[in-house]
Parts: sequence; C-alpha cells; structure tokens
Amino acid sequence: MQKYLGSAMGAAILMALAAPAFAQDLRVNVPVGQGGSLTSPTVSAAEETLRKIPGGADVIPAKEFQDGYALSMKDMLNATPGVLAQPRWGEESRLSIRGSGLSRSFHMRGITLLQDGIPFTFADGSSDFQEIDPLTLQHVEIYRGGQGLRYGAATLGGAVNMVTPTGKTLPHTVLLRTEGGSHKTLRLHAQAGKAFDGADAFVATTSAVSSSFRRQSEQNNRRVSGNIGVDLGSSAETRFYIAYNDLEQEVPGTISKRNALHNPKRVPAINVLDDYARDIHSLRLANRTAFRLDNGWKLEGGVYANDKTLYHPIFRVLDQKSLDVGTFARLDGDYSLQSHRNEFVLGANLGRGRNNAKQFENEGGKRGALRADAKQLARNIELYGENRFFVTPDLSLITGLQGRIAYRDFEDHLNGANDAEKTYKALNPKLGILYKTTPSSEVYASVTRSSEAPTYSELVQGGLPGFVPVDQQTAWTAEVGSRGTYEAFSWDATLYHARVRKELLNFTVDANTPASTFNAGDTIHQGIELGLGWQATPELSFHGIYNLNDFRFDGDDQFGDNDLAGAPPHQVRLSARYERDGYYIEPNVEWTPKAAWVDYANTLKSDTPVLVGMKAGLDIGDNVSLFIDARNLMNEQNIATFSTITDARVVGTEVFYPGDGRSVYGGIVVKF
Repeated sequence: MQKYLGSAMGAAILMALAAPAFAQDLRVNVPVGQGGSLTSPTVSAAEETLRKIPGGADVIPAKEFQDGYALSMKDMLNATPGVLAQPRWGEESRLSIRGSGLSRSFHMRGITLLQDGIPFTFADGSSDFQEIDPLTLQHVEIYRGGQGLRYGAATLGGAVNMVTPTGKTLPHTVLLRTEGGSHKTLRLHAQAGKAFDGADAFVATTSAVSSSFRRQSEQNNRRVSGNIGVDLGSSAETRFYIAYNDLEQEVPGTISKRNALHNPKRVPAINVLDDYARDIHSLRLANRTAFRLDNGWKLEGGVYANDKTLYHPIFRVLDQKSLDVGTFARLDGDYSLQSHRNEFVLGANLGRGRNNAKQFENEGGKRGALRADAKQLARNIELYGENRFFVTPDLSLITGLQGRIAYRDFEDHLNGANDAEKTYKALNPKLGILYKTTPSSEVYASVTRSSEAPTYSELVQGGLPGFVPVDQQTAWTAEVGSRGTYEAFSWDATLYHARVRKELLNFTVDANTPASTFNAGDTIHQGIELGLGWQATPELSFHGIYNLNDFRFDGDDQFGDNDLAGAPPHQVRLSARYERDGYYIEPNVEWTPKAAWVDYANTLKSDTPVLVGMKAGLDIGDNVSLFIDARNLMNEQNIATFSTITDARVVGTEVFYPGDGRSVYGGIVVKF
C-alpha cells in the first residue's frame, strides 16, 4: 500500500516540480481580489482561477440566486451548464453532473462537495443537501468532471465548492432579510460581518418554516454559522468556521405518474400514518490556515469535524449518530522553469467517518423494536498534484495525478456473520491543454480518469450478508470547449465523452438477488454543455443554457444499448433581465423538449414540462430592497424528478415527485 501511494505521489511531484534547481523569479500565484485575504478569496479571484481550468468550470456569484427565493441546490445551480438539479421536496434535491449518480434515489453520490475548500462530503462518498444554507454563501464554484482535481476530487461529476463570506469580503456590515409567500412559508435571516485590526468576523442565522406544496412536507429549520479570521503577521492567516443546524423536515414520498400529474398533493398513506420525516442536528467545526512562504508560494492546511444526529422515520426508523473528521493540506505557487512560467498545486486529503447506524420498527414515527445495529467506518487517503507549464504566455500544458485509497469496515452488532471490510485503490491521471485566443477567451481540451468507491448504501443492502459484491466505478472522460467574451456576447461551451466501467446503478441481477444496486457493464456518458449571454443594451441582457445528455448502456447483457434512466436528453433554460434605476424584472422559462426515461428497459417516460417564472426587485434608497419571485406562473402540473427503476412492466412505478404548482414568494432586505 505504501509503495502504491508512494509511486502515485512521486509522479505528481515530478510533474509539479520538475527541475526545481532551475527555478527563478519565484512569485505567488494566488490572486486575491480587493477585500480578500489568504483564507478568504473574492469572487474575482475565483473567476481568475477558473480561466486556467482546461475544461468545464463555472463561478456563480451568490447575488445571482439571492435576489429571489433561494432554497435548494436547484435554485443555486439552475442556470449552470452541465448541471441537472431537481427538487424532491424542501431542500432535498437530486443533483447530477454529466450523469453522475443518476440512479441514486436519495441524497447524492458522484460529486465532491466542499465548503470554503474544506471537504463537506461524508467519508464514504455520499452527501446531503439539507445542511446547506444558500443565504450564507458568497459564491459557488463548479468544477465539472476531472477539473475538480484542484481540490483532490476525481469523481465523474467533479466538485462543487461553496464559499462563505468573511468580515473582509462582506460588502455590508449588517443584513436583515424577511421573506415569505406560498405554502405558509416564512423565513428570517440575519448576518453581520466586520474587519478589525488584525482580525475579522462573520456570523449568520436563518430560521424558516413552511408547509410546502404537498401534505406531509412541513419544514421547521434553524441554522447558525460563522467564521473568525486572525492575521498571524503579514504573511499568514488562520480562520475558524462553525455551523450548527437544527432541521425538522417531513417526508412526503413518491407517487404514481398519473397522480403526480393529476393529483400532485397526494401522498402515500403510510407516510402520514408512520410520520415519515428526516430530522438532523449537526455541528460542524473547521479551521483553515494559510501561509505565504518567503519564495512567494502559498501553503495552507486545516482540520474539520462534523458531528451529526439523524432521526429518519421511513419504512423503519433510521437512527444514526455520525462523526466525520479529517485534515487537508495544499501547496501552490509558480516559478520560472528554463524561462517558462510553471504553476503547480500539491495536496492531500485525509478523512475518517464513523456512523453508528441503528434501525427500529416504525410505530407511528416512533422507535419500536430494534432491527439493526451496526458501525460503519470509512477512511480515505487522497494525494494529488496538478501542474501548469506555459509553453508560451498564451499556451499551457496541464498534467495531474491523484492517488486514492478508500477503506470500508462494517461491524454488525446483532449478527457478527455480516461483518466485512474492503479496500479500494485508484490512480487517476489528467492531461490537458489551454490556449488563450484573446485576453478574454480561451479554448481547451483534456482527458481525465475518475474513480468512485461504493458508499455504504451500495455496500450494505437488505437480504445479503456482509458487503454486496460491488466494485468501484471508473471512467475516462475527454472534453473540448471554449469560454470567453466578445464585445456584448459571452459563451461557455463544452463537448465531452466519458467511457464508464462498472457504473453503480439500480440493477436487477436475477430474481433471487435482493440487492438493488450493482455494477453495470460498460456505459457511455456524453453530451454538450452550453451557456450563452448577450448584453443587448446597458439595461437589457439575455442568458440561456442548453444541455444535451446522451447517457446509454454499451452492449449490456440485459438492456443492450438502451438509454440510461434518470436524465432528459435535452435541457433548456432561457431568461431575460431588464435592470434600470434601481429596479429589475427577469422572466425565465425552463423547457424539457423530450422526456427522460424512468426505467432502464426504456418502457416508461417522465413528462415534458414548460415552466414559466419571473423575478422582480426594487431598491428603496441605498439600504432597502424588495423582491418578488413567482414560479410556474401557468400552474402547469409537472413532475419535478423521480427514482429510476429497472423495468416498469414488472416493478412498481410509484416513483415520481410532483413539481410545485403556482408559487409566489416575496421579501425585503435591509443592509447597513
């Protein structure tokens, strides 16, 4: 094992630090925008970093979604090329990038989540969304596919980094926000931040209640978060983060397609009878410390811990207590190599998660007899390096490598025969090229490898002793594209093709095997990610995205060359914004021209909704603003998302989440 990781890291170091004896003219390559610091990058700094990525990547300033009712990942990422974000209920969403985790009917896999560059994903590779508060973000960075390697990520979907403001980057001192509207929604939010002599602080709190569109969907959530930064001299800074969540959320469940389209408020009787819910209490602590070295390079590192209690009455009462801890380190900088500029980043992520997972009989939402009691342990080691060699000032060659070891250990306290452990190893290289065609545009191409070890949801499935025999999923992804601006036009276009092996899918092996997830054979994920913008006049702008999702089996024994279930072949979103003299109006439309397949046998489809919405806002003086956010103005009955199945002709099809009807939200924001 040590030899394996040593070879991986050795190659990464060679790529990043080739011939260091020739290095000269050392200088830091960490852009810090006005108001930023070593641990608190600004939006402009993030955008500058994005310009060096040889593949699909985007930065979304929080103001783009905070000027309306921002609740879920869909609201945050809806206008981003390559992203499929669909609401299930409340904050619970279905998130996929390039077809990652398509078959996952709950939570998420296949994308690495980070907050402020610190791992947010659980140690086993799964993720939740309920603990994310869009109102406490400064911006969101999306690194699609292998471009997430900058943070050590090597998953099919890439990485999403959510960045919070600090006392140095916050554009105001105090903000108060009140909003409400449809479905008895009321949300109160406050935040404050200030920079002092040698320190800064930011704190935010959010409280929200809602009955939601359907029955058994009430939400009652409270969140508090913040960070404190301390200068450690002129070239060092440390920052401490804290986040507390107290979330009470009912679960409405899935229904048939007919009910989803014609009786969308319906919920399964069992969800009401057994009070299905998902309640979370969590405390997250983290530290990030950065140093600017004498040679201009930047070294940063930190630790994190997330203590979480989950009470989840569904078919059984899932009662879990988990603790995820970890540490990370990154070194980046640049130097002159034989008169050529050379930039690099080297890093390591070490994580450990322990989950005490119990299951009880569900007796009206309360614990009944104990049915399962286990310890789930996950440990991960990720070592990575990425190098950018400038052949000319405008042409750069990017190389990278990640080495990963993922260890899983399961201990069944009720039946020792189910105890199991397994280790997964992977090497994931990257090769890319980027050429700046103009000061404001570039073209790029890259080839990357990804790998994903199974999460505990795949390893421990009902009816089988020990671990289900699933292997890790791997893929090679090639992409080419361009992004930039020219006069009044902007674009972000990527064409990608991924060959996936052993994709983790809900997959029926045979009638005698009760597991729901297995490795498929070869699959293909390919498509187009397109974003366009036009500033027609100083007041009027147009924006649009188009995603072509072509995901399919490749000669599968059971499903041939069928399309994979889960994603519509086409996604279209268009918006226009008129902004002048302190007010704005922004109509938008979301269109799914062709329905997604619900089953792998390709016998049942979802629907093709056209959803029309509108946002508008008004500034009253310098400190007060109003907004209104109207959704599904035509009150079209639609399907928001669904769980994938194997064959709709032989298995149950009550797998649909209906979309909300017409909804209107409004709010007032006071800043000073």
